[in-house]
Amino acid sequence: YVSADDGVVTFCPMTLKSSRLLGITKYDPNFQREWSKQVLQQNGRANVDEIAVLGGNVFIFISEFIPREKTIETSFTQIDLDGNILSTREIISTDPNAPEHRVALKYVRSINKKKLLCYKNLANNNDRERLQYYLFDHQSPEVISGTIEIPYPADKFQLRSISISNNGEIYVLGKFFRVNRVKDPDDYGFKLYRMQAGADRMMELDLPSNNNYVTDLMLKVDPRDNAFLTGFYSERSTSEIVGTMFFRVNEEFNIEVQAATRFSDRFLNQFLNSRQIDRGRELKNFYLDNMVLRSDGGVLMMAEKYYTTFNSYMDAFGYWTEQRIHHYDDIIVNSVGANGEIEWSSVVPKQQMSERRDHLGYVDVVSGAELFLVYGYRPRRAPAAMYLNVVGPEGQVSSRELLRSASNNTDNLYPRLSQQISNSEAMMVFYQDRDKILSIARVQF
Repeated sequence: YVSADDGVVTFCPMTLKSSRLLGITKYDPNFQREWSKQVLQQNGRANVDEIAVLGGNVFIFISEFIPREKTIETSFTQIDLDGNILSTREIISTDPNAPEHRVALKYVRSINKKKLLCYKNLANNNDRERLQYYLFDHQSPEVISGTIEIPYPADKFQLRSISISNNGEIYVLGKFFRVNRVKDPDDYGFKLYRMQAGADRMMELDLPSNNNYVTDLMLKVDPRDNAFLTGFYSERSTSEIVGTMFFRVNEEFNIEVQAATRFSDRFLNQFLNSRQIDRGRELKNFYLDNMVLRSDGGVLMMAEKYYTTFNSYMDAFGYWTEQRIHHYDDIIVNSVGANGEIEWSSVVPKQQMSERRDHLGYVDVVSGAELFLVYGYRPRRAPAAMYLNVVGPEGQVSSRELLRSASNNTDNLYPRLSQQISNSEAMMVFYQDRDKILSIARVQF
């Protein structure tokens, strides 16, 4: 999605007959094609890692193995919104094709979508954890690069998240281990680091667990450089949850608010009976998906139940085949106030399962005081389609509603390709079985 002119950029083969030539196509707000540019001719050694729109420019990042030098080159091509190529395959890094360098770059954008941070951690179990980064800005042709060195050995440190602020400050959230096998909440902990891109000085902040097993943490930085960290905790183990964790770190890099709030028994009763709750049973298989920052300093937390099962069967040739089935079930929504305490918790019931994960999951859209959760669902004796539930400002959950007009054809939603694009609009990507085409729809909520 291109916020500068409300258009769309897609990456696809240049012709219907061959996928050898890949390119960028720009569409206007009415999905009318404006221009196309070839960016890659496939040779078996190159991959497009990321496509990002920063302000009025489109960046295409490509990594390629060079056999003669035995290196991996990462480069970018820059095109403006009128289709003018500003740079072609400009190299940002050349690394040996060695195990510690054979790590794909990851990409994260600032909250205003005007800065892009490319990074990778260089694995080396005999040395400190090191992160290599490159920072792009929509207004500057200069690429800021550098290395972040974490004061922990790589085998005792786990990178959890990286964020870039609107002002170009890099935040690193990591989990460190004091022992090889966790048996106690004090056996591991979380650290938050902050540094200005291009600078050497780095600040470190300890995130205390208060003798709880912190099972998940997510990091987001607001426009005022306040860092929000939310997740779940357990009183029993690292594989269960019984409440929410909340940290708000102010712009001076001090913990302003810290709270751990247990789920209410009323909420737990939707998954466990009273006897199980009295015995200390907790919830399993829930993983934090997203955190939405609120204007009052609170957050909305969304988590989904995920697990896998296996099924064995004999195929037509008499061989035993094993299937791995992915299950994406209920969504839990927690409203956490500015003081870090839970205001309400809600459950959106759903069941999805498939061997492929492309169509599983959901899209969350916040419009006004309501939260819309869109997902694929197949009613009994009916084709799959896009449905939604609405979570109100007090946590009330509406019944499941059909998002797109009913038909006798199947629509398979791609949640990971869909996104909210404004305060009241979202872009949904789905596959229409009838026409065998990938479709894009702008939905007003």
